[in-house]
Order: sequence, then C-alpha cells, then structure tokens
Amino acid sequence: MTDQKFTELLSEKLSGEISADDDQGFMAMLAENEDYRREYESLTAYFQQQNRPYENIDVIFQQIKQRINTVGAEPKPIFNSKSANQSFNQWYRIAAIFIFGLCTFFAYQFFHKKNIENPDLAITWKKSATPGRQTSTLILADGSKVTLNAVSEIKYPATFHGQTREVYLSGEAFFDVAKDHQHPFIVHTKNISIKVLGTAFDVKSYPNEHATETTLLRGKVEITLNKRPAKQILLNPAEKFTLTHAAESSSEHLNGDIYSITPITYYKGDKNAIPEISWMNNKLLFRNEPFSQLSLRLSRWYGVNFIFKSAELKDYKFTGEFEKESLTAALKALQFITPFEYKIQGKTIYLYHVK
Repeated sequence: MTDQKFTELLSEKLSGEISADDDQGFMAMLAENEDYRREYESLTAYFQQQNRPYENIDVIFQQIKQRINTVGAEPKPIFNSKSANQSFNQWYRIAAIFIFGLCTFFAYQFFHKKNIENPDLAITWKKSATPGRQTSTLILADGSKVTLNAVSEIKYPATFHGQTREVYLSGEAFFDVAKDHQHPFIVHTKNISIKVLGTAFDVKSYPNEHATETTLLRGKVEITLNKRPAKQILLNPAEKFTLTHAAESSSEHLNGDIYSITPITYYKGDKNAIPEISWMNNKLLFRNEPFSQLSLRLSRWYGVNFIFKSAELKDYKFTGEFEKESLTAALKALQFITPFEYKIQGKTIYLYHVK
C-alpha cells in the first residue's frame, strides 16, 4: 500500500472511525513495515501526552512544525545524511497526518453541529405501514421494539442523532423502548407527544377516532399535549391516559379537548388479558364498549367498513372476545348480546335497528 493509504488509515485509526476490515489491513501494514509502525507509535504516544489535544491546536501544530524544522536544519556531524533525510521525511509525513486528522476532526465537529441544529439535514427517515387485518414488528436502531397494529404507520430515523430519539405515529403501536437515560424516546402523534426513558406502552391515535390513548405497562412516561406544550402529565404503570377531542365531559378541559387518567381494566380479572393490547396476541377483547367504538376496531380487524343506518345502535355496549372467528360469526355473536340486523355488501357492512 502507498504512503497516502497509510496516512488515511492512520487518521481513521486515531479518530476511532476505522472500520473492522480497514483496521485489520492497517495492523497488517504495521507488521510488515517497520517505518509505519514507528510512525504510528510516535504519533500515538504524542497524542496520549496531550490531556486535551484539541484545545491548544496552534501550540500542538507549532510543536510539530518546530520538530520538522529541527530535523530539516543543517545536520550535526554525529548524523549522516541518510539518517537525517529519513527522519526529515518521517516527520513531514507525521505533520501531514496531523493536519489531515485536524481537518477530519473539524469537519466532523462542523457537520455534527449542523446536524443537531438542523436534524432534517442529518436524518434519513424511514416509514413502515400496515394494511387492514395485519400487524408487523420492527426493531429500531437503538434496539427498541415496535409492534404496529392494523392500518397504522410509523415514521422513524434510520439512525438516531442528537439528544433525543423521536418517532411519529399515526394509528396504533406497542413500544418496548430500550433504556437510554441520556437520550429520551419521544413518540409524536397528532394530538400528544409521549416522552420516555425506557418502558413498555401502547399508543393509539387513529385519524378517524375521537380519542388518543396511551396505556402504560411498566416504567413511566411524560405526556405533552400539543395544544398546551407547557403542560406535562405523568403516567404511572397500569394506568391509561385518554384524550377525548372536542367533547363534553367532567374530566379536565384543555382547549375543547378533555383528558382522563384511569387504572387499566383487565378482561374477566385476568391480569394477562388487557383489552388495549390484546391485538398483539391476535385477540380482540372488549369490555362494556360502545358499538360505535367497537365497529372501528372490527373494521381494522376484518378489513371492512361499517355504516350505521340507525344512530341508536352506536350506543349499544358489548363485552366479549374474538380470536379466530369469521366476520359473519362475529356479527352473529354480537346479535346474541344485543339484537340488531346487518347486511354485507362487498367490504361494507350496513347495521340496522331491529324493527
């Protein structure tokens, strides 16, 4: 390999940016070339003597420059010309490596700062979406696991940069977040943002629903309301946060929206059966749920649309469990709880009040 290649690899080695393959090749160069090995040892020892090598750049550069001038000056009788020339060339190469390293360092600092100030310039965004009747799982760059429910989409960076780990969700997803106290994990939805350090929780924020929900299994999360960014709400394990949009309720009002925090309810007292996350186990659990809300879940579950031909039906409430039932079997099961009529036309189900 050439001196130029050695210089490039040495700079990468000193800055800690060398790849595994290049590092192996670099070590082979040192083993085969005694001059390269001496230069590497000299420069490594030099930088190790500097407690803060980048705070006195001018001083360090002048020291290397002085060393070059000393070696290149009129040689003393005890040195022969061959030795002087070898030493002279060696220190010029070291100076070149040093300058190359400084340029690399300052370029990194400049662009790293720009990336923090302008995250969109640095981040390569990815999207993952699921259609109706399907769920999917992905692992983010930090090791966090995300499970997407049907008809959901998440936008996330290929690699996390800066002081936070931020993703954007439309629909529903369960997050099992890798712990990193130095870089909080933030989930952005249309109406709220959820900030965590390391925890497991479910977020539901579908565009066609009138509420945004966060169900916390473990850890703690901090919820920020997008209409009131100065207000933070802490959620504890086994609690559910619900933000109902532009509705009337006895819960706290926030610019037309209201929110409440309630304990998690378990299906039939089974602590392993939580309706909000039952979809992760390919089950649909519902407890005293209005037909209007249940129809939205059934729509995503079966990939169909429901149209209520009677407004009264929307307030009917159901409790039950679906797993492998067909759409027809599910509708007939609901009819046993509260009578209603339906008609299926393609992917649309019309619901009627019993005459």
